[in-house]
Amino acid sequence: MRHGGYSQAPYSGLNVSLSVANERYEDAVRNRYLALQSLDIARYPCATMWMIHSAQVVTLEGSEWLDWSADWPHRSYALDELGFPEGTTLQWTFKPRHQADAIITRQRGVALAMSSADCAPLLFYDPVQEVIGATHAGWRGTARGIAAATVAAMSEQFGSRPADIYAGIGPSIGPCCYEVSEDLRQIFLGQKEFTELPTEARFRELVAASAVFETVELPTKASLRLNLWKTNYQQLLLAGLSAEHIESPEVCTSCASENFYSHRAEQGMAGRFPAIIALRD
Repeated sequence: MRHGGYSQAPYSGLNVSLSVANERYEDAVRNRYLALQSLDIARYPCATMWMIHSAQVVTLEGSEWLDWSADWPHRSYALDELGFPEGTTLQWTFKPRHQADAIITRQRGVALAMSSADCAPLLFYDPVQEVIGATHAGWRGTARGIAAATVAAMSEQFGSRPADIYAGIGPSIGPCCYEVSEDLRQIFLGQKEFTELPTEARFRELVAASAVFETVELPTKASLRLNLWKTNYQQLLLAGLSAEHIESPEVCTSCASENFYSHRAEQGMAGRFPAIIALRD
């Protein structure tokens, strides 16, 4: 949610992104610390991604941790000057980030962190193999099969059985507010293709079968809507997850922009709220 942070208008609240224009560096640093503190993992380093709306999944494992990065120029930040207790530091990530839209790990004591403002955050947990994942699923990533790609990567990298995996679909823009074009629907259905990063052949049928569109009759036209919640839900089912292992509260960020940032409802002047998951050490 966006409540409780230090950011000022137009990003009022718990904005954790430094990429939005005119955001104060100190406010985003404080907000990131508060988000981790609320989960009692404030001293965990955090791995994140340079999100590019792809179906790329990266693995955080072992010594490769030192290759992980941040969108900040340094590994850690002393927060004493920002009003936190003396000696308080925040570690978010390291070095230049990997370009990807999902990250998986079985490493303990590390938080996987991402941010969004209309795109769907997906969080994964396999209690058998003790693996977690965090995924960014906007329409482009969803059309490329990012939910199924995350499940496949957990299976390939760590031996996870899809039936053992739990997944949560976080707040994102709902079909009530998400008007899209016919071209977009054709991409989902495989009738058109992305010019860059085309959908992998192994996911094309799954993406087409999972796509959920709705039509809303307006006074002047028929409005095509994409249902990101149900589309990602269907992708997870087709990837082998059990229905009882998928949580989807179907909270629309645009309708509830007082509680969540919404890029569309706030006409591009929106912060980003965090989604965080970790295996405690």
